[in-house]
Amino acid sequence: MIVSTSTKLAHLQKKIMNHDFQESRGLSNEVSYYILGYAPQDKPIVREAIDKMERRFNQASVGVDIVEFNVYQIMWKLLDEIGIRQNVFDMEENEGIEYLTEQLNNVLKMTDSENLFVKYMEKHLESQNSVIFLTGIGEIFPLIRAHKILNTMHQIISSVPVILFYPGEYNSLSLSMFGETKEDNYYRAFQIN
Repeated sequence: MIVSTSTKLAHLQKKIMNHDFQESRGLSNEVSYYILGYAPQDKPIVREAIDKMERRFNQASVGVDIVEFNVYQIMWKLLDEIGIRQNVFDMEENEGIEYLTEQLNNVLKMTDSENLFVKYMEKHLESQNSVIFLTGIGEIFPLIRAHKILNTMHQIISSVPVILFYPGEYNSLSLSMFGETKEDNYYRAFQIN
């Protein structure tokens, strides 16, 4: 049965208000990571719902703050800090997207515990009474893959729920961006249905 994006978003809102969800209880020692897959054409619906939840949910109203990390924006901040923004454009033009992808993954340390995305999020997560929303993954695909962020993130950020908003499909075994391009397997997240 296909679950609509609106239904998934409504289920997510109910989850966020649940104290067991907020405190990651009842997960059999699994990390509290979730993926809300949605049809890419539903992005405006998802964006509107995220904005409403960020305005509506906070520690006073439901016991947690919503903290959004847009990985597309984070990538550009990190590249600016390193001082290689223009090099990225030049590299794509001169060497192609595959070479650029490999080099970006090396520079951003995507495969080790010093993953710069995760370090950025850890540094900017001000409260443990939070729910993290990961957005922007569609904008940086195929340069950065969702599973590379999540694989490192769960080792470092494990005390707060994390929801990845994913423009594609997740079936509890694998990710498929935009319903077409299959990523590596990722098994540790629960589906929001």
